[in-house]
Amino acid sequence: MGFLNNLFGNKEKNISEAPAAKSIICEPNTIYSPLKGTVIPLAEVSDPVFAEEVMGPGVGIEPEEGKLYAPVDGEIISVFPTGHAIGMKTADGMEVLLHIGIDTVQLEGDGFQAFVKQGDHVKAGELLVEFDCAKIKEKGYQTTTMVLVPNAALLGTMSQPHIGKVEVLEQIFNFQ
Repeated sequence: MGFLNNLFGNKEKNISEAPAAKSIICEPNTIYSPLKGTVIPLAEVSDPVFAEEVMGPGVGIEPEEGKLYAPVDGEIISVFPTGHAIGMKTADGMEVLLHIGIDTVQLEGDGFQAFVKQGDHVKAGELLVEFDCAKIKEKGYQTTTMVLVPNAALLGTMSQPHIGKVEVLEQIFNFQ
């Protein structure tokens, strides 16, 4: 199933239904913000794995609240067991990796609650994960959330991303 499925394996989590932020019609190869916060260039993210685009191009977002929503319509292809990372794939094949925080895998799920499992089909704006920003910061971790497209090389040229304040489901970048 591609890069993200290989990265996260076939781990599943049984979670209840979750509310949606709002509803939009997604444009092809377009990423919408999964968070309310401030978008920063990926190069400014403190982890070199993300900053150097090893996991694909995208952006970082400094969240204002601990709610991660689906940035596209698609299938959940992976949910990391700790709840800090989600992989998605759109109907047209774009893969999206959402990674909450820097080194937050070390928290072993403490402060994260996923509302989706592998195989779920979601619409942009559906709540994927709630996370406790205060707890993450208290434990010494950053909450910067990466929005990445691992298979970007197949999609064309990435637009200049929206940088600065952003609301949930505002367009942040696309591929042409």
